[in-house]
Amino acid sequence: MINLRAAKSANFLQFNLSDHLREQNIATQGKITELIVPKGNHIYTACKKLNFAYEIVEGAVKLGSYTESGQEYIYDVIGHNCFFGNFEYLNNDQFYEFSKAMVDSRIRVYDLAFFKELIAKDKKVNEWFIGYLIIRWCNAEKKIKMANEKGALDKVLYLKEYFQEKVLDCSGQEYQLFDLLTKKDLGDLIGATRQTIANTLRKVY
Repeated sequence: MINLRAAKSANFLQFNLSDHLREQNIATQGKITELIVPKGNHIYTACKKLNFAYEIVEGAVKLGSYTESGQEYIYDVIGHNCFFGNFEYLNNDQFYEFSKAMVDSRIRVYDLAFFKELIAKDKKVNEWFIGYLIIRWCNAEKKIKMANEKGALDKVLYLKEYFQEKVLDCSGQEYQLFDLLTKKDLGDLIGATRQTIANTLRKVY
């Protein structure tokens, strides 16, 4: 199985953008900031126009959108060293996403024009970013396949394995990513009701 955790051993994902910028003496003043987002708070909402790219330095983030009735649902959960946001490679009307901190999280915020210029002009950054996006794409396809082929118990067990990554919040408290998921989160990810998830979790534990 190709997943982000396993692929971190590959050379191109050992790359650290912040370290690279520092090693290359690339000026970042006014281009990169950091913020602390308390647990449960939005980093951005779906109606907000984004001019930034985001990196999780510490913590975990859920990504999602809204149903026609206005209810939130999530479709991904990401942790340490992951990047997210609207990179504006799609039309703006194709991006309608919110992001929310699952624990107190430290987020590094990149000016989007600066971030995209790095990707376009720096070969090492370009190779890293393409590899990163391909792995995220492969992960999404794997989860879709799982959601369409397996029963509820197998789906939950898959997510338990997939989200076994350990994450630290801003105070150094350690969590397992799966344990941060609510029954609704799990239901969103596998297309099941909270009751189905509750019944399934009884079998898991």
